[in-house]
Amino acid sequence: MGNYTRKRIGEIVSVFLKHGFKNKLGNPKELRLALEELGPSFIKIGQILSTRPDLLPMEYIIELQNLQDNVKAENFQLMKEVIESELGDSIENIFLYFDETPIASASLSEVYFARLKTGKKVAVKVQRPYAREKMLTDIRILKKLVPLANLTSTKEFIDIKKAVDELSQAIEKELNFIEEAKNIKKFAEKNKNVRYLTCINVYEEYSTEKILVMDYIAGTKVGDVDKLVEEGYDLQDIAIKITYNYFKQVFEDGFFHADPHPGNILVHNNTIGYIDFGLMGSLEPTLVKNLNRMLEGVATKDINLMMNSLLAIGINKGNINKDKLYRDIENFYNTYAYEAIHKFDLHNVINEIMEIAKRNNIAMPHNIILFAKGIITLQGVLAKLNDTITIMDIALPYFKDKVLRTSLKKLDFSQLATYLYSTLKSTAEIPNKLVDFLNSGMDGRLRFYLDLKDIEKTLNTINKMVNRLIISIIIAGLLVSSSLVINANVGLKIYGISAIGIIGYIGATIGGLVLLVSIFRSGKL
Repeated sequence: MGNYTRKRIGEIVSVFLKHGFKNKLGNPKELRLALEELGPSFIKIGQILSTRPDLLPMEYIIELQNLQDNVKAENFQLMKEVIESELGDSIENIFLYFDETPIASASLSEVYFARLKTGKKVAVKVQRPYAREKMLTDIRILKKLVPLANLTSTKEFIDIKKAVDELSQAIEKELNFIEEAKNIKKFAEKNKNVRYLTCINVYEEYSTEKILVMDYIAGTKVGDVDKLVEEGYDLQDIAIKITYNYFKQVFEDGFFHADPHPGNILVHNNTIGYIDFGLMGSLEPTLVKNLNRMLEGVATKDINLMMNSLLAIGINKGNINKDKLYRDIENFYNTYAYEAIHKFDLHNVINEIMEIAKRNNIAMPHNIILFAKGIITLQGVLAKLNDTITIMDIALPYFKDKVLRTSLKKLDFSQLATYLYSTLKSTAEIPNKLVDFLNSGMDGRLRFYLDLKDIEKTLNTINKMVNRLIISIIIAGLLVSSSLVINANVGLKIYGISAIGIIGYIGATIGGLVLLVSIFRSGKL
């Protein structure tokens, strides 16, 4: 064990003892202060832990989300050495211009503004010198301290070994900027058709494990509300666009930005732009399906659906008493039974669901945890933009629209059109076919002894029946199409209701009245 390692172990133990972590998991605020005091490596560890309520109690997760990444800018000459060493050439030969003052500083890296030789504006993310070595050293030290931590009552609250192992894997990914470059490319591909979203490009020829060169977005941070208002933006429109796109990322793409805080979302030229793709979430189609069912259960307050969805989403970590699980979910249901869904405190709803799962030996997959954290963070973004709107206010219209789009996608319109044409054609041919049939009967009346009288009156009656049938089909079509249009909430609105849908209903009503009058006058169907 080297001198640095021994010294660092002493420093870590000393700081944790100072903040009350002698034989138990201390106060959440003290944990945050201890991590901040231990420097960049432990700040990053805390930030990763803040996404893992499966590893720490919820009160600690909430506190760790307040970690302050107040690190000083690195000496530029040291950062320049990293850039030139990684790219194998001088900054002057690669860039037309390079601003030596970072536009952002974090525990592991700094971001600079530059121009490529083509004149293209780029953001250059550079890993701090020895950041990797320091982080991995601290992780190795934490692994050595695991047996010591397990001697305390801390193990009753947290599986220290599991937490350290998970941290080790997460940090390996965070330290490799190639992974972030892949995330940026994948995100851009999935959102290329979203007109109100600006997706950045990565310049792979200038990117390595420690350097990431990407498009520079000169936007206003979504948290800078005063500046957005000054620039003439509609804050509610921004809130709706951000939320709709985020739901698309989760429920349609299964690939989402897991840290959508106000500093990571920019507004520029009436478009939304995301930055910092180091933390992304991925959901398998089956998981997305079960998550949709879970949310449907929450929305409809269906206890059985919620329980079965939770069991399908979660990972069984022990014996599960379904009666107890049902009671826990029922208590959760009763808490919100008489509250309008758009008034739900989503933060509390998600936290309670997580706690129910934990109490019943159900572990949530990591990406579900990231989704939950992302949604909670997004609610905070909306609160900054418009404190009168909640994420559920936007979610309900989104899911109605999604259900409509999903239903329409399943329809084979060519087959439907063929069927309708065939049906109407067959209906229109009924009178002629009946005439042919009756003529045939008349030709053979002596043979079959048929005596048909008042045939013209009979045909008129049949014609009336057919006309009523056709009108009924048209009325039914108007009612169905109008309902779909109103449910989709599109087009010009009259008192908040789609005008096209209203016109359809009026047409159906008039047609229905005409049909009823005709029936009453004739006294027959």
